[in-house]
Amino acid sequence: MSNAVQGDTIAHHPAALMGSQLRRVALVLIALALALTLVAVEAPAAAQAGASRGSEAARVIRYAKSHVGARFRIGTTGMRYFDCSGFVYRAFKQAGLLKRIGGTRKRAAGYYNWFRRRGLVSRRNPRPGDLIVWGKRGKGIQHIGIYMRNNRAISALVMPWGVRTHRVNGLHMPVKAYLRVRLDR
Repeated sequence: MSNAVQGDTIAHHPAALMGSQLRRVALVLIALALALTLVAVEAPAAAQAGASRGSEAARVIRYAKSHVGARFRIGTTGMRYFDCSGFVYRAFKQAGLLKRIGGTRKRAAGYYNWFRRRGLVSRRNPRPGDLIVWGKRGKGIQHIGIYMRNNRAISALVMPWGVRTHRVNGLHMPVKAYLRVRLDR
């Protein structure tokens, strides 16, 4: 007499059971591979869409803020170390807006002169994304940063501070001018 119960199928046979489990594992692995492929294909598009989200000024400020905590080192443009003009250069480059500030890396006085030649220098009413230059009397332009809003700026300060947000008038030198960057706000 057979030990088979009505309704039993061959699936209970060990070889058939193993084949069935292998098929399930294979299907799960294929689904996982397809999901990862979709993520890899969609991620650059999503990142690009995210990069263009918001105004140009907001983009510049977002990239600038992403470097808060980086250390100061003269002559550097990031990613772990910045000087003040290298920091401005990097934020605008990451935002894809380097041409709005002259297209090349300059010193703080170089940015000031580039904007002055174009009539884009002001002593009041800064807008988010504008550049700020500081300097002591008789010493010219000594420092540059990015205006955020509400009398706040972000810049790469000498050690021990590095990249920080601070009050516009919080440095030990007066604001010389605001450099009007032509950005969508």
